[in-house]
Amino acid sequence: MRVIAVPTLNAENLRRELHAKGVVDPSVRITKRSGEVLIPIIGPAPLDLARFGARYEDEVHASLSPRRTPPNPRREIEERLRARGVPPELAPRRWERIGDILVIRVSAAARPHANVIAAAFGEVLRVRTVVEDRSGIHGPMRTPDVRVLWGDGTETVHVEAGVRYALDVGHIMFSSGNLAERVALPARVQPGAVVVDLFAGIGYFALPIALRSRARVVYACEVNPVAFRYLTTNIRLNRATNVIPRFGDCRDVAPRGVADWVLMGHFDAREYLDVAFDALRGRGTIAYHELCPKEQYPDALTRRLAAAARSHWMNVVSIRTRIVKSYAPGIVHATAELAVTPQTRRSATEMQISDGHLGTSVME
Repeated sequence: MRVIAVPTLNAENLRRELHAKGVVDPSVRITKRSGEVLIPIIGPAPLDLARFGARYEDEVHASLSPRRTPPNPRREIEERLRARGVPPELAPRRWERIGDILVIRVSAAARPHANVIAAAFGEVLRVRTVVEDRSGIHGPMRTPDVRVLWGDGTETVHVEAGVRYALDVGHIMFSSGNLAERVALPARVQPGAVVVDLFAGIGYFALPIALRSRARVVYACEVNPVAFRYLTTNIRLNRATNVIPRFGDCRDVAPRGVADWVLMGHFDAREYLDVAFDALRGRGTIAYHELCPKEQYPDALTRRLAAAARSHWMNVVSIRTRIVKSYAPGIVHATAELAVTPQTRRSATEMQISDGHLGTSVME
């Protein structure tokens, strides 16, 4: 019998991932202990604990307090729907909690009962508002299409890994599926680094890096006026004095020749690779995101980035890729970290002789 000891700051995010994997022991209480949280488990955790600064401990489980079997929220929701004359099988199987707001999707068959279903979810899960995600994210501003089904108000503050994000879910996207990226990236940015975030949004990546990696400065560029307003709010909420917000298109407002890291957390990132290379001050890393047909991953992605590096007179040190999540049938959300150095005269000649055959390190 084992537990996982994790720093309090990362405990909630790790608990969510462990719960999703089905390895948390529900018969034993999760316990705090001098800056750490002890999470009882029923088997090995199928994820990298080092990302959360966590570790296994033995012989502690027995000393933790047992607890009564908690009520099953799914069962409670179904019971409430049944009592209100709604077939329980119409209830959504999944939901997303952002702050004190719940986001659900409603099937065509459930639409006549949407408000009753939302009320049952809101009451059982104790949120302030339940909204329907009607058709995903749209346009270059990545605007969500939602409507309020139960409760009042779409503005909230969501806390993740100790970072506070104020946002309005009716106007701003927030993807919980990108949690692993937001947690892991700050650990790879060296203290004292200069970071340029070309698509900062409300601070999804800029704030964790500024707060966790001790970057010297993070330039956060954002063109959406609503997102920029929340970005400046979140900088104040988190006292992130090393974040410099810049309002406007990154082509116009991103600094040049300063960055050790450039962040490109937008699915149109390939159209802005020239801006990313201009922002680097020499050796550096570009964290790049795109939507990619699954059968073309990772070859098309690595070829595209290697070609872009050559066209900007840079040598590729490595390209490390991974799939963040499935985005749609046959389409994946992929990310790559492209490490480059400026070409010397010799390396430029060698690249011409190689006729474009460039060795890269590709990791999933």
